[in-house]
Amino acid sequence: MSDIPDKVLCLARTLRSMFVPAVRDVTCQGMWHPGNMCCSGATLEVLAHSSVKAVKIYTALYLLPRLLEQKSILKGVKKTCPSVIRSSAFLTCNCVMVCALHCILRKVLGHYRACTVGFIPGLVGGIASIGIEKQSRREVLAIYMTSLALECLYEMAVFRGLIPPVRNGEVALFSLSSAILVYFHRHQPIKITDTMDWLLKKFLSCKKMRRKDEHRYMLTQVREFIVLHLEDFLVGVLDHRKTSRCEHELSCVSNIVNTGIHGMIWGTIIQMSFRLLSSAGSLRQVLRLFSKRTELVRISSFTGLYSSLVVGMECFLNRYYKYNPAHIPAIAGLFGGLSFELFPRPSGPVALYFFCRAVQCVYHKMIQDKVIKEVPYDTMLLYGLTLGITVHTGVCEPHLMRQSYTTFLNYLTDHKYEELHRPSIDRIMKNVPRFNE
Repeated sequence: MSDIPDKVLCLARTLRSMFVPAVRDVTCQGMWHPGNMCCSGATLEVLAHSSVKAVKIYTALYLLPRLLEQKSILKGVKKTCPSVIRSSAFLTCNCVMVCALHCILRKVLGHYRACTVGFIPGLVGGIASIGIEKQSRREVLAIYMTSLALECLYEMAVFRGLIPPVRNGEVALFSLSSAILVYFHRHQPIKITDTMDWLLKKFLSCKKMRRKDEHRYMLTQVREFIVLHLEDFLVGVLDHRKTSRCEHELSCVSNIVNTGIHGMIWGTIIQMSFRLLSSAGSLRQVLRLFSKRTELVRISSFTGLYSSLVVGMECFLNRYYKYNPAHIPAIAGLFGGLSFELFPRPSGPVALYFFCRAVQCVYHKMIQDKVIKEVPYDTMLLYGLTLGITVHTGVCEPHLMRQSYTTFLNYLTDHKYEELHRPSIDRIMKNVPRFNE
């Protein structure tokens, strides 16, 4: 308890150091474009390179799923082109605005402060560029950047000794998020995001089916064999008949096993799809995908166990829980979230993303119930703020940045990010305090 005033003082000094003192003998040419003395020329280089990379990224992201849906390749390309062009323009504008504002602020102010190196360019550039993207994608991007910014703030706080590392904190955070998301998914008082609703349907689906049509629901003959024989084995061990509260047609045991195998299969498909999209254009990375068997097995095991635990707990509570049945999905989601221990490390970014999704659902529910008023331009402001925090962390404290995002920045800027003059940045950041020093 005696350390709390010191930690508060350290936090106040950290916030103050973002604005003072000013460093005048460091220029933008010496910091990020030493090979080109012209700021406009360096910005145009970033524009040319980032636009090409952005088109490659969004072509892989939009075109491949569209081609799987469309029978005609030409029709799929026509429907995808407008989205690729618009999203590529958004990402390119993001890069160019941050780089240009970095130089403009240095020229206008005549000096550097910690906040003008990364935070303010990211804040202004994010607000200006997010308007290019489609309305339906703005909130998704803001949620993703929020999870990344929260991760950066947490790493900053731990690095400065303001808070201790939380053991198994990602499991507790995911369990809480799972409870909220499963509750909204089952009751649907509001429409949660399409992607999250689709994901929960794949993992927690309880399709009504008859015994004679069961083979049509099975994805493979192996799955049908496991479900039927395991159910027969457990007939004498458990009272596996469904209750009046259960929505599934078959027995509870069959539903638990069936959903678990279904979740495991979809976990494998989604993981493989993400890997293939992230490695698009690189044959070496595609081949390396199949060498990471342990990670793939752990993710598939997690999704299968999570699905089984959630629906299993729902069946158990439907049988024995005599109070308000509206609480059952939340309790089941909380219990199922414990399976996140199987997720490969580092698992904090995934837990933070689901937490941000859960907060998003609560926020929209409170607006719907008129508990709070909707903040004007909330998505644009949130994206700008979180991008500012992320850019500041990446430029000023790169050791606290997620490695995958560092690789993404290098890819997008043609390795100009890793060529930043670190001694100049360290001079600007030397007055930022740490409690544990």
